[in-house]
Amino acid sequence: MSELNEEQITSYLLANPDFLVKHPNVLAQLDLQQQAQGATSLVHIQQRQLREHNTHLKNQIDTMSQHAVQNELVYRLLSQCHRQLWSHDDFDTIAKNLHAIVCSNNDISDFKLIKYSTDYDELIEHRLTNSGHYLGRITAQERALLFSDDTQSAAIYLIVDKKQPIAILAFGSNNVNHFEPAQDNLFVLDFISALQLRLQKLA
Repeated sequence: MSELNEEQITSYLLANPDFLVKHPNVLAQLDLQQQAQGATSLVHIQQRQLREHNTHLKNQIDTMSQHAVQNELVYRLLSQCHRQLWSHDDFDTIAKNLHAIVCSNNDISDFKLIKYSTDYDELIEHRLTNSGHYLGRITAQERALLFSDDTQSAAIYLIVDKKQPIAILAFGSNNVNHFEPAQDNLFVLDFISALQLRLQKLA
């Protein structure tokens, strides 16, 4: 009779999860062998795996909760910004009021809504050509162009598109990890659409 391989043994044990309960003598022998090698018992191994799985789930829940809180803050902030778009009829006043609202958030240290000029062509070419927005760390040159010296990360958006730029919208943070490429842009992009419509009417 040919010997069973590991795959066959594994398949059998998975198909018969009560095997070791029905044959405690086998479990006892396995336990003794594990202990003789200085390892833990099968029960302890399973307990450790469950603890690791529970820790992983807890971390996922904590991360989701943090994202939910952050999204709620972003939603409230941008709701105020939406209302400001239609309260005034000139670019500079809208930009000033948006700055006051956005910078009331402790996580955002600087904000700019800037009319397009050729001074920003290199930035557009480097950061905004593909998607029209960039989130992440910025260079010293980009910092000098848009923000204060303490800004470490940014979210930068091109208003309209590369062919017909109207303005650049930029959020800055002193936290190097606050803005990252993988962040959700849903609420901000919705505001960008409204901002584009408003600025096109003012142009």
